[in-house]
Amino acid sequence: MTLASVKKQLAALAVQIKPPHSLEARLNALTDEQRDFYWYWHQRYGDWLKRCLALDDDNEPDARPYARMLEHDTSPRLRRDVRIVLYGSDRLIPITADEIESARIYMDFCDEQR
Repeated sequence: MTLASVKKQLAALAVQIKPPHSLEARLNALTDEQRDFYWYWHQRYGDWLKRCLALDDDNEPDARPYARMLEHDTSPRLRRDVRIVLYGSDRLIPITADEIESARIYMDFCDEQR
């Protein structure tokens, strides 16, 4: 076995372990500063989520974070530059879109994520 063939095998194995479109691969594409911010945001978002789930209100536990966002919009924000590297450009549904057009835009987005 030559060194070149071993390198090819390792590269193929790395792609299987960490596919190019996986979140891990996209996290690796972040700069050090962006990655530091992402982990800072991740911790803050986790803390916010725990606070939402601990609330004793009329909402189902799974609906509490969504209800909090509607009421107060207190969830920590992921910076746009980091969000674009991780999830691609923002998808917007125009306010003038009807239900069918909104559903099509959303379904197209979901298909792209697969």
